[in-house]
Amino acid sequence: QFHDGSGSTSGSHDDDSRSKSQSASEREEDALLVLASKYRMNTDLRRSIFCIIMGSTDCEDAFEKLVRAGMLKGKAERDVIRVLIECCSQEKSYNPYYAHLASRICEYQPSCNFTLRLTYWDAFKQFDSMKPRKAANMAKLLAHLVCNGRGLNLNVLKVIDIDNDSMSEKAIIFLMVLFTTLFEAFDDPLQVTGLFEAAFASSKKKRKRSMGDEDDIPDDDSDGLKESLSLFLLQFLKKSPKNVKKSKFRTNFKAAVKACETDELDMMM
Repeated sequence: QFHDGSGSTSGSHDDDSRSKSQSASEREEDALLVLASKYRMNTDLRRSIFCIIMGSTDCEDAFEKLVRAGMLKGKAERDVIRVLIECCSQEKSYNPYYAHLASRICEYQPSCNFTLRLTYWDAFKQFDSMKPRKAANMAKLLAHLVCNGRGLNLNVLKVIDIDNDSMSEKAIIFLMVLFTTLFEAFDDPLQVTGLFEAAFASSKKKRKRSMGDEDDIPDDDSDGLKESLSLFLLQFLKKSPKNVKKSKFRTNFKAAVKACETDELDMMM
């Protein structure tokens, strides 16, 4: 050893420090790889993505590492989104870290918005085998992304068969948590109205494109989504203990029901 004049020693002491630092880093990496196996990350790419997402200090750190590793382009970005949602869904309680990271990724790479939509659609097919915690975490993540306008809107729900008599318990949990989170997030009910109207407008645009006709045509898809969401809100959210007079929840609940009105529903109610 020798003294470097700065009040600390160098030489073998530095070597020991580097060795201990490397050892700690290796232990952390080994722990992450064990966890990756538990989460069924079954490819080298997915394991690498998992280690970046779970081992980063914060959202920006994770984002920068993903960019430097070239993982936000080509087919790799699909795995990034799927791993991110899987990590979020497995947490014991919802962690907004994943929503901030997803928003950052979609801002940088807009094509990830489509991957997010597909990943949610795949998840909706698994409601029967899904754990309640996973359904709740995924609902809160979607609520955050919808609120921040990151390419997703409530139109993503159109593939869920909203039938009050035969819906999966996990599907009900997902939708209850999603709408409760949304209704408690906004101070202005016009923002809730805007969310629902954006979803119905999105359905209308897609239908017009598929028909090859830009004229004002009837839109069964839009009305079908309105009816499904309205019936769910009236069947389940109306009974929520949060639906009390003068609450933010009730104000936003009423705005949502109003936005879902159709001529057919008006005759039924």
